[in-house]
Amino acid sequence: MVNAADLKDLEVLRENFRKAVGTDRRKVFEKKENGIRFVFNRLSMNKIGCIKSVNNSKVRGFTPLEHFKMAENIRDYFESSEVVAQWYKKKKARNETSYLCRCKITNAFFVWMRVTTWGKDEGYIDMYLSKDGE
Repeated sequence: MVNAADLKDLEVLRENFRKAVGTDRRKVFEKKENGIRFVFNRLSMNKIGCIKSVNNSKVRGFTPLEHFKMAENIRDYFESSEVVAQWYKKKKARNETSYLCRCKITNAFFVWMRVTTWGKDEGYIDMYLSKDGE
């Protein structure tokens, strides 16, 4: 989906995103009502800015710029989201709990977030934009 010419532009968008969310780095993100808690870290920034996440937004009708601009508000979207699914995965080194969260921005615009946690405050968040709430 993203071609070689777009890669240079993506690097600029990623860098701007990292600067914008830098104040949230190493801060706890928490949804007490669901028991979700993790420290926002570089892995989260990398997941949100990876080609796969950008392409997930792009195939749903959003530009990379829109993806990264919306991602700058990831903490607010996470805190106001609803958990629509939860699952567990046992790995050799750890047991993970994953959550699929959805935040409705408008009637036809949603931010979908996958949150994976393990251990004490360890985890990451990923996101994509969609015009579908299902």
